[in-house]
Amino acid sequence: MRRALLSDFKRAMISRKFFACMLAVPVILLLSSMDVVLAAIRAGGSLGAGFHLQFLQNALNSDAMAFCAPILCALPFTASFAEDMSSGFIRAYLPRTSVNRYIRSKNITCAISGGLSLTLGILCAYALSAMLFLPREATPVVGGEMPSIFPDIMGTVGLFFLSGALWSLIGLLFATFTGSKYMAYASPFVLFYVLIILCERYFPDLYVLYPREWMAPTDKWRLGSFGVIPILSVLITVTSVGFYFAAKRRIRSI
Repeated sequence: MRRALLSDFKRAMISRKFFACMLAVPVILLLSSMDVVLAAIRAGGSLGAGFHLQFLQNALNSDAMAFCAPILCALPFTASFAEDMSSGFIRAYLPRTSVNRYIRSKNITCAISGGLSLTLGILCAYALSAMLFLPREATPVVGGEMPSIFPDIMGTVGLFFLSGALWSLIGLLFATFTGSKYMAYASPFVLFYVLIILCERYFPDLYVLYPREWMAPTDKWRLGSFGVIPILSVLITVTSVGFYFAAKRRIRSI
């Protein structure tokens, strides 16, 4: 199992796709709040204490980041099983391990690489935001209170990790069902957009299935961000189990 995981981790995270997705996140966050950046540059003088944190929090809640997240997290590894099947690589690989280990390795690696492609990108965006704005921020007043935004951002990063894991697994599942690597890349965004339309137009009270609530929870959740974690955990588990049985069925056919 260790060798299978190590091989898949190298394939997923030491790749151009993974680094491209990770670097795309700070670019998207910066472009989504370009008006704030330009206003801060033109204003001159000092910025408020904690401005770089507030900037990042607003960028994470933007429409651009919400709609790009399911695409970015799907690119690194969701097509791996379909590619192994279509290329015939799986016939040479399976004699070196068991079917269950192979499937579990694909499941775990896909979830982790999808989540990390977003969270590492957000951490890069945090470093960039700090470099841009922190030198110009006003020094906090002695005895004054600093804005407590950093814990909220870390909570948001955790939710982005779980969301990225879910959407990447959804791409893996659809690619396994259809045998098409293009469905791996398209299905997370299509399902994301369908759920957005259904929840916004037809079922506004069904906020537990509203994808944007999974990344930026509103006050509808009684437990706040912690209320989203069980929902995402259940969906990740169901999707993983679905991939397990779908992959086993496809492997039996070869």
